[in-house]
Parts: sequence; C-alpha cells; structure tokens
Amino acid sequence: MALNQEQQGRLLRHLNGELSSGETTDLNQLLKENAEARSFLRGVAEQAVVVADVERLAQQREPAKVVRPVFNPVKWAVAATIILILAGSFLFSFQSADRGLRAEVVATHGPNQHLASDGVTLPALMPGVMLKIGDKLRTLSSRSWVNLKLNDGSHVILSGRSSMRLIHDENHRAFLLRYGNLWATINTPEGVRPVSILTETARLKTTNAQFDVETKFEEISVINVNKGSVSTERLSDASQVDVGADQQTIITMSQRKALTALRQPEPVNYWNCGMLSCPEAVHGRWLKSNEENDVRLRAMPLLIGENKTIHATNFSVRSSGSPPVMIEKGSRFSIRLTSKTTDPLYIGITTKKRRGGFFGKYTEKLEGDLLGQAGETRKINISISDFAPLDKSLSSSPVGTELTDIWVVSQMESAELEVHHVEFLPREAH
Repeated sequence: MALNQEQQGRLLRHLNGELSSGETTDLNQLLKENAEARSFLRGVAEQAVVVADVERLAQQREPAKVVRPVFNPVKWAVAATIILILAGSFLFSFQSADRGLRAEVVATHGPNQHLASDGVTLPALMPGVMLKIGDKLRTLSSRSWVNLKLNDGSHVILSGRSSMRLIHDENHRAFLLRYGNLWATINTPEGVRPVSILTETARLKTTNAQFDVETKFEEISVINVNKGSVSTERLSDASQVDVGADQQTIITMSQRKALTALRQPEPVNYWNCGMLSCPEAVHGRWLKSNEENDVRLRAMPLLIGENKTIHATNFSVRSSGSPPVMIEKGSRFSIRLTSKTTDPLYIGITTKKRRGGFFGKYTEKLEGDLLGQAGETRKINISISDFAPLDKSLSSSPVGTELTDIWVVSQMESAELEVHHVEFLPREAH
C-alpha cells in the first residue's frame, strides 16, 4: 500500500526522535502491516548514511564551522542505523511467520501435477520441492498422495483425486482445497500465524489440531477432528461452530439446518455403499439400468500423466454418511462388476489411523478366473489379507485401521468397466 504524505512525515519525525509513545506504537503497527513503509524507511536510512559520509569527508578537508543545521545527517545516520537494526529484527520475525506460506514436499506417491503461480505446468512434485503462494498441486489418481511439511513442523497431506492451492491471507497460512481429501496435523508455536483451509462451502481455522477434510466441489465438506479444535464457518450464511476433539461436522451450502458439531460415532465393521441413495459419495458415470443390472456405474477416464489414462470409479465411506468403518482380521469386500475384456482390474483402499490421521493405501490385482468371462457380470469376494501396501514404509496389513474409500480401476478403455454393488463385510462366523 502506497504511503501518504502524513505517513512519510511521521516516519521522518520518528528518525529525529520527535514522536510520543502513542505515536511510536502506531508507527510500529504501520511498519508491521505496510511493506511500502518498511521500504521507505530503509531508503531514507541509506540516504542518511550517504549524506553523513559526505559531510564527514568534507569536514576532514575544511576547518570546522560553528553551524546548527536544521537537518543533522550524522544524527540521522545514527538513528537510521538503529532503525535498520530494529527493522531488520522486526522483518526477520515477520518473515519467519511468513515462511509458513511455503511448504516443503517431504513424500509423494502416485501421479501428481504441479502448477506454478504463473500458471506454468512444472515437473511432478518430488521430495525437497518448495511450494509458495499461488502454487497449485493436484493428486491425479485414487492411489496418489503428497505429504507437505510447514516451517513449524506441521504436516498437510493431500490424498486421492484432489486439488489444492497455497493462497495469500494476511492473518493465516492459507490453503484452498478445491476438491478432494486433505489430512492435517497442525502444531502452531506462539508468534506464527494459524492455518486456514478454504473449501467451496466452508472456512476452517486452527492453531493446534489433527483433522481431515473431504470436499466435493460445491456440494459438501465433511470435517472430522481427532485432536485439538477447529473453528468452522459456513460460507453461505457465515454461521460458525467450533469442532473439538472426537467431533465432526458436515457443511453444505444449504442453510436449512443449524451448523452443529456432533460426536464422531463409534466404528462399525460393515458398510454398504448404497450407491443410488448417496450419489455424492460416488465417482463415475451413471448409465441407464438394463435387464441384468439396475445399478450401472461406468468407470471414468482419468489423465494421470503424459499420454497415460486410466478408467476409475471411487466410493467414499465418509461422504456416504456412514460411521467410521473398522478393518478387522477376516474383513472382506463383495463387489459386483462387469468388464468386457479379460484384462486385469485393480481394487484399492485408503485407510486412516483409528481416530487419527492418514495411514496409507493398499491394493489388490484382479485377474484370471476371478474375473470370469469377458462381458459377464461377476460377483467377486476379496479378503482384506489379499491387499498389499502401496508404500514399503506401511504395515503389511491394514487391520486395525479405518476404511475411508474404495476404488476400482481398469487400465483399458475397451473394458468398459461397470460397477453395480460395493459392500464391506465383517469376517465370516464359524
């Protein structure tokens, strides 16, 4: 913001030590909020030092004169030096807080896309890359995730098919979650700005919390808080509610219901997607029913890299309105699907820690006799013990974690993959 004459005059009076304590307090606030003020102060200080040097050299060549000038460059030079030291300390503190607007990539898996603040597409994110204000990242498939570390040690994880941008905010370290899944563990020390997450329906703010968010464009935002507290605001009417540990809230654009925080329900060991009853929990293209299947969800093409496309469906536990679903030893999936080829299919799951953050992803390859004849609708049962971790750092088994979503993928467009039913079942009784 440009300075007016009154503000410039106040800065000059400050250099001469002519401000009251109240005026000094106001000036310090101006320096904190206005980059132009800090730049002006540095410029005056540098000029004062130059003038002082010129006068010193002149005095070495000429006899001393008894003069009382209105402007004393030596005094200004000393004051300016002090101001520069103070301003430097202030700017260091100010910039330390601002460094939270940069995020370091510490781990990635699966395809992703990095768009710079000027709109240029950059190479895929790798560990060590620093993201700054205006940068956008996208995770391109259900198996993808990117782990970001903020300067205070906090972590933000983007998972599945998601899109997020680092945005400017004077009071917060802010992220815009356009769609997808975000997991955050925030521990903000004193003097560092809080973290803010903006979705299409909500604004979230916190200094210390472990929470996750799932948002579907303009439809819904589901917020689960496991530790700490998150302040939430519904954008459609500015209503607010604080969501504490072990609580959740669901925010839509509708104002018919009061915004409330409810206790997270106890976990269950069974889940039926109920595809027609909760379409907001499903990713795919709906087809008209036929003689064989009332429910037909066609896998949609996803571009996951240069000249590389997959065809995927996805089913979200959280967006379906289900309680948390616990994965137990002996748990299994029952899926009805149709594929017009005998090419392999892949089924995967995302898991989270019990009442905690992101845990990891597991997958299983379906092929051979398991798929049956091409074009034939097939019911497939898969044990949780058949799933393998996508990352070597993960436990070999997801048992003991919570299920957050399921995906079914074909690499071939000719498969015309359709999913008709998805169910998660407890272990069979013997």
